[in-house]
Amino acid sequence: MNHPSMNAAAAAADSTVLEMERLLTMAGQIGDFFAPYPPVRAAEGVRNHLRSYWEPRMREALQAHIDGGAEGLAPHVVAGSRLLQDEAAAKKSYYGPPKA
Repeated sequence: MNHPSMNAAAAAADSTVLEMERLLTMAGQIGDFFAPYPPVRAAEGVRNHLRSYWEPRMREALQAHIDGGAEGLAPHVVAGSRLLQDEAAAKKSYYGPPKA
């Protein structure tokens, strides 16, 4: 017999937030919203949405898909995710005094 708390514990142990298909659907919907914007603005809009509303595991899964070929994603979604990745890398490489 499956107990609900056992299912919740198994789900919590799984590091997957959502299935990749669902993440790609969501990324596509974000991309559809920003598609009418100029390319730079569309990429910035996608980046801002991912930064504000997606948790790190979701962003990492999307980035892994992009690194694997980005199948099914619009160019501005890929660009927005890469902007976010570049932004995170820039912050990690800062070795100066603490920023206020």
